[in-house]
Amino acid sequence: MFLVDAETAGAEPDLVYTASDLVAAAGCEYQVLRKLDEKLGRRPVAEFPVDDMLARAAALGDAHEQRTLQGFRNRFGAGVVEIQPAPDYTRRTLAAKREESLAALRSGADVVFQASFFDGSFHGRADFLVKEAGAGVRYAVYDTKLARHAKAGALLQLAAYAQQLLQAGIPTSPTVSLVLGDGERSDHSLAELLPELRQRRERFLQITAEHRAQEAAVRWGDDRYTACGRCDYCSEQVREHRDLLLVARMNPARRRKLIQAGIGTIDELAAMELPASADGVLAGLRDQARMQTGLQHPDGAATFTDPYGHMRTVGYRLLPGHSLASLPEPDPGDIFFDLESDPLWQDPAGGWGLEYLFGVVENPAGPGDRPPFRPFWAHSRAGEGQALAAFLDYVAQRRRQFPHLRIYHYANYEKTALRRLSRQHGIGQDAVEDLLAGDVLVDLFDTVRRSLLISENSYSLKKLEPLYMGTNLRTGDVTDAGASVLAYARYCQARDAGRPEEAERILAGIRSYNEYDCLSTRELRNWLLGLAARPSG
Repeated sequence: MFLVDAETAGAEPDLVYTASDLVAAAGCEYQVLRKLDEKLGRRPVAEFPVDDMLARAAALGDAHEQRTLQGFRNRFGAGVVEIQPAPDYTRRTLAAKREESLAALRSGADVVFQASFFDGSFHGRADFLVKEAGAGVRYAVYDTKLARHAKAGALLQLAAYAQQLLQAGIPTSPTVSLVLGDGERSDHSLAELLPELRQRRERFLQITAEHRAQEAAVRWGDDRYTACGRCDYCSEQVREHRDLLLVARMNPARRRKLIQAGIGTIDELAAMELPASADGVLAGLRDQARMQTGLQHPDGAATFTDPYGHMRTVGYRLLPGHSLASLPEPDPGDIFFDLESDPLWQDPAGGWGLEYLFGVVENPAGPGDRPPFRPFWAHSRAGEGQALAAFLDYVAQRRRQFPHLRIYHYANYEKTALRRLSRQHGIGQDAVEDLLAGDVLVDLFDTVRRSLLISENSYSLKKLEPLYMGTNLRTGDVTDAGASVLAYARYCQARDAGRPEEAERILAGIRSYNEYDCLSTRELRNWLLGLAARPSG
């Protein structure tokens, strides 16, 4: 989205939008209007921290696009025409780039890479326009996406480029295609996509024209426009306005109902008198807000120093009818399990994602001893299957020694991943189903959410740890799952570049992080058992 000089002298600049703007508006109109305000000079340009995961995904996306381009070059040679980016975004330059792109198509190029479109209000660059042979020459729009499946936003972009082809009078294929991250092609009917494109475009043009006609910047909470509540622009406003989205477990539908009832902030929710008709969900959210704002007296609390050197306190309160008593009796053979995965890891043979570490902590041999940690590493798809087999063999052997052991983990990922991996590799499917059917795997997150309120806006393991880890809080370069994923990517780069010492240092940091997660799960289980043993009242 940018401004260009109006065709009429003295008129206000024209707004030019892109396919990405249409996708962004479909997800968050507030974000789009904030960016428009920046273009209009109504607000300073926002600066947000760089998201390293998004940056890595973008780099991998560029590499995927280049591999696809090379594939076309290998196939068609000089029949691939590449349109260079416009050196500036003036009306004359954009129109010239459009004519250059159309000339390549009219000359019969086999593939046009980064064809440029401009119709005065829309500008876009299509990844690939591919000539289809048959009854007359026509062109199909191809776009590359890292995703494993087609997503609505990507299809909207394809439709936008195809419509530009139709508008220019270029014979256009009735099918548009995504080249997915695994190299597979996902084909879709253009006729089915165009109505959605028209609707999204009309809405975008409506809200941007309406907003330009007024002088004020967009206001947070303006119910004329949607807000996702998650992007950087929304997150900033959620904090500044103490929005209801600060409340842990709040969802957009419940937020809308509360706002309609005149409750718009976490503080107003905390002070709310519950109506007689209030359901359990509303009561739970009100109590959560009271915990986070300090209006609810906690059953216990811990004070700690956060990574920025600030003293903070986290409190907890047991819920009536909590489920702590349903925790299994501790067994000497119990193990505490955590998986590390990289969803952006690429298999050279095709496919995405790798479970690269199955980490397990056991109970210590004696008082004061360090709990043993057992890592099962995987650095390839075959290695992933081998790590799964080794982990399941270890569990089977340990169950023979300790028939009543449980495998504790936090959140449902470990369960779903084990089932998926066993089916994907054809390894240990019966063993995994036996663990699941026999309730050997115990999800402590399920226990926490049904038993506790805490004074944080998240129930992640990291938020709970000050309550039971004492002064042994997370340190080092790898302190969360996102950092672990990025560290593993750096490990792969160092390993492949022949820097073994650097690679081993990175791997040691990941190992420490995973070991801490397993230890934290053990200490959480023990703390919950301690709470369960306390007399009620």
